[in-house]
Amino acid sequence: MRKVDPADVRADFESASKDIVEYFNRVVAVVAVSPSKERDTSQLATQSFLALFVAFERFISDLVLAYLNRDFSVFQAALHARVSSSVRERFGDGVHSLLSLKTHAHVRMTDLEAIVDPTGWNLTFPSIEKLKSFASNSLAAAHAARITSISVSEARLIETARAVRNFVAHQSVGSKKLMNDALSTVEVGNHNRHLGRGVNEVHTVGSYLKAVHAGQRRLHRYSIGLLAISSHM
Repeated sequence: MRKVDPADVRADFESASKDIVEYFNRVVAVVAVSPSKERDTSQLATQSFLALFVAFERFISDLVLAYLNRDFSVFQAALHARVSSSVRERFGDGVHSLLSLKTHAHVRMTDLEAIVDPTGWNLTFPSIEKLKSFASNSLAAAHAARITSISVSEARLIETARAVRNFVAHQSVGSKKLMNDALSTVEVGNHNRHLGRGVNEVHTVGSYLKAVHAGQRRLHRYSIGLLAISSHM
């Protein structure tokens, strides 16, 4: 049975990220002569950032599935234990003694997706802490180590990007506060340079993302940062 290669998943995200950034660069060059270039660039930066973070979330889902496809033993053992415990608690030891669960050394990707997420959605993790916990409890040690290698500053970048995405999507008072809170700490420890907001809150995401610092737009800095993280996951 042919296994999904995690290296291919990383390469797919790298390609998607580059396509998004190159598209942004091409269109920005076109609108540079337009009287509405600032508004257009802000809108384009926002849309490109959304596409970038969605691609990153899809990357995480695909990567976790690829790791499970390579080695399903840890997840399968944990699932077996949960099902056995549930049956024992609900129906007693007598019924449990009649229970027989099949295990498989190799699981096809289509079957794997139905087992891990029977609802048919991509795997999602509300935080890097939750992702690391899942990896530690469900993946083979070598694969889990790649995900748990995400550093504190890298996690801060991802969580900040998630907060920006959420504000763009919801435009709520709460999501705006969470975004600005994240932007106020993203550069802690002199990491993730030029992504912080300073003393003023961010009200317009497009203006924040298109802003140039040390020769790079923030949109490009997010792309570079997420690519660097994905390369060692």
